[in-house]
Amino acid sequence: MYRFIPLVLAAALAACGEVKSNNAVIDADQAMVAGCTYVADVAGTSVWSGAGGSQHGWSKARNEARESAAQKGATHIVWNGQETGYITSVSGKAYRCNK
Repeated sequence: MYRFIPLVLAAALAACGEVKSNNAVIDADQAMVAGCTYVADVAGTSVWSGAGGSQHGWSKARNEARESAAQKGATHIVWNGQETGYITSVSGKAYRCNK
């Protein structure tokens, strides 16, 4: 009976709903922001991590960072990286591009 607990937890996490994103801020690489203005370092975190929750955690953390970038007037983010442990965290550099 206990072997089904991970499956039930995974199903419950999947049913938690879709993570809203700020589509106004575009994921980019260094080449895409070559002529852009640096705005700020941004970061996001989520308590979702571990088996079944890490993808949701990454999405939530990225969206938090995108929202922060948008509030600062950025149009693009170049991601530094992501870490998953007890919490999921991401960081990046936000840029404003006039392209």
